[in-house]
Amino acid sequence: MSDNNPNNKNMMNLLRLNSVGSVLDSESGIVYPQLVDGLPDLGMGISLVEDEVSAEWYGELSSEDYDKVKHYL
Repeated sequence: MSDNNPNNKNMMNLLRLNSVGSVLDSESGIVYPQLVDGLPDLGMGISLVEDEVSAEWYGELSSEDYDKVKHYL
């Protein structure tokens, strides 16, 4: 299996953003939707740095989760 496979992502770099049902990769600033089983959907990531994230998503962040993402804003 190739190291470039997104399923090989190091789970230690992922932070749960429970208020928005997402998972943040703390190294890259990419947010992934969280699946029902709690794992990230690694095929659906969006960059907090390079992509446009909806104002509604930001508005739903708890203060605790905002503290986790503010570095990327």
